[in-house]
Amino acid sequence: MDQTGLTSSEKITLFSAWGLIRKDLDVHGRNVLLLLFHKHPRYIAYFDFTDDPNAQSLVDNKSLYDQAIHVFKAVGALIEYGFKDPVLFDATLRKITRRHKDRPVFSEDILTIGEVFLNYLGQALGRQMSDSLPDAFWKLFHTIAGRFPATPKTPIAAEGGDDANDPLPTTSQRQDRASDAPSN
Repeated sequence: MDQTGLTSSEKITLFSAWGLIRKDLDVHGRNVLLLLFHKHPRYIAYFDFTDDPNAQSLVDNKSLYDQAIHVFKAVGALIEYGFKDPVLFDATLRKITRRHKDRPVFSEDILTIGEVFLNYLGQALGRQMSDSLPDAFWKLFHTIAGRFPATPKTPIAAEGGDDANDPLPTTSQRQDRASDAPSN
């Protein structure tokens, strides 16, 4: 095992699955983000969709497509190039975390996206999905999540405004917490 945290077999499993979806990154990326927003509506506020002011819905919004392609290309860079070169893998992860440094993105957010992504892969790949893909995929997403700060443990109800049953604060509260947290 190297800096990726994956065995050779796990890398091959991920690379094979990625090869099946990479040709349609715009469609798969859009579908994953729409599924994320459906299951976890709070994540809509994490994205800026203003580049396509004429869009009537998120489904048609070209800003969504652009951001989906961007997210999927980052994951693809880790798989296609980073698996071959662990130093490049590390550099790519550093770039991803640097891009999100001033945003309230935490390790739990990465794992939530990973969960939605893996569920989508199961649907998209169907019988082509290998039995070993979920474990390899989770190892990859845990490695990515490990580069992001832990989700703050401040009780939401104590701050007021959010439902105590909501597991994560709103974007504005998360930004307040992120600015209060010591920087790494």
